Amino acid sequence: MSELDLKEFNRDRWEHIESSKWKRFGVPSIIAGLFITFAVIWVFLIPAAVIGLLILGLYVYMKERKHRISVSIKPTEAMKAIARREKELHREKEKIMYESFQK
Repeated sequence: MSELDLKEFNRDRWEHIESSKWKRFGVPSIIAGLFITFAVIWVFLIPAAVIGLLILGLYVYMKERKHRISVSIKPTEAMKAIARREKELHREKEKIMYESFQK
């Protein structure tokens, strides 16, 4: 640049324009940036974390599944009697509820 160009360059004018642009567009751009960050986290990162935790849970479940003991018990007569009594009580309860709603 020549000396003539430097004399014509008005630094104050350019600083004023740049600072007014920042004042004019700075706050909305920060708000827009925060919104975009929130949207990216909500749409991508949270589902990715949930999927990762579900996969980890499935892995742990499959790994520990082989160490389980399954026990089958044949019902005894006492157990059958208790089940019959519970069924009778359930029927009586339904009968009482039906009669109370009829009134």
